[in-house]
Amino acid sequence: MKTHKYLLIGVVAISSLTLSSCLKDQEDVFDGNASERMQTYLSEAQKTLMSAENGWALDYYPDRNQSYGGFAYAIKFTSSSATVSSVLLPGESITSLYKMSTDNGPMLSFDSYNTLMHFFATPDGNNYEAYDGDFEFVIDSVASDLVKIHGKRSGNTMYFRKLAKSPEKFIADADSVAGDLFVLGGEGTIGGSALSMSLDYDYQLATFTSGTETVEEPFTIIDDGVRFYKPVTIAGKTFSELPYNSTTFLFSGTCTDGTAISLTAQLPDNYVKFPEYEGDYWLHYSRTSTIKDSCRVTLTPGTKNKTYIMSGLNDNYTVTLNFQKSTGKLEWNSQKIGEYGGNNIWICAWGYGTTPNGSLTWDTEAGMETTWNGDKDNPVYKFGPNSFSDFKITSFIMWKLTPSGSSGGSFTGVNSWRINNNTYRIYLLDNLTKIN
Repeated sequence: MKTHKYLLIGVVAISSLTLSSCLKDQEDVFDGNASERMQTYLSEAQKTLMSAENGWALDYYPDRNQSYGGFAYAIKFTSSSATVSSVLLPGESITSLYKMSTDNGPMLSFDSYNTLMHFFATPDGNNYEAYDGDFEFVIDSVASDLVKIHGKRSGNTMYFRKLAKSPEKFIADADSVAGDLFVLGGEGTIGGSALSMSLDYDYQLATFTSGTETVEEPFTIIDDGVRFYKPVTIAGKTFSELPYNSTTFLFSGTCTDGTAISLTAQLPDNYVKFPEYEGDYWLHYSRTSTIKDSCRVTLTPGTKNKTYIMSGLNDNYTVTLNFQKSTGKLEWNSQKIGEYGGNNIWICAWGYGTTPNGSLTWDTEAGMETTWNGDKDNPVYKFGPNSFSDFKITSFIMWKLTPSGSSGGSFTGVNSWRINNNTYRIYLLDNLTKIN
């Protein structure tokens, strides 16, 4: 869903062929003094770029109309090479050569092929014009913690911002924020005026509305929220970025005049926040193909904002339910619940009643997910199949797997492991009904 999936398919498809420099030999068009001033300027710019211990963040905008939005990069310079990281390939970095030169102005050029720096500028069979991206940049101004540049090809203005954290940490944090940003936008105030924001992740475009005024601006997802291509001015106030708290679902920021912005995120319909699941429930299911049953269970937070631990099925084991942050649903997937008799004991997703032989799987992506009934006072979370596509999951069955991972058959005959003291199978899992 995010940001054209960061165009990962295209990144993977890029070959590792080297690319020769596009810079051309030119005659010196400067007189002595002008040429010396240019060389001094380039030297000082390079010293500044090299001086940053952690390197620089770059909000990279391909396309002269910023049609794709921006992408978070981190770049660290030595005297001859640049090590580049990006949300395009989180966890990886690529080092290549760069040079400072004069080409109708002071130029920073990544003149040896770098998969990340050249991705948006490299044509392929499906996109002969590439993405109108740049690997040559004109240096517009230099300060100790901010270097302004613009793309030679696109003309887009961009900035190197000195990093206070490692490039790896910056990119990892930006990637994490991207994973947390699924909200539709936000509603709140700016300087006493109502303000709404909608977010288009396909084009990374934010739309702000205050009264009759509407402003659109492309954005980049960075390490603590979103930063805009140009400062946004609306309702007489101007701001450049909005940090996002994925726990409180709040966008907050400060305008250039110190005015606070606070926008509460708009969540998808029937969204249930992580803390709301905690508590006691009746788990409704069938213990045979015809006999319905229920079991009292307790949901306790596991990893914050990620998992719940469901206890009550049996004292020998618990079941982990995954929290889907993008939908607010709980997911029960195939999982190992313990060991017995030299085998691993799993509770496996089972397609009872939907496949000829009642297929089962220990694929940990297979399972069922909840849908809330919308009643805050008496919540019921109905189970249905998740996105696993091999077959429709309706039930769960206890199964043995050998230490090598092969099937050991149905797990039965050990009364102390039975679910609710009466079954090894959950037929037609129905719902969790909260006990008030």
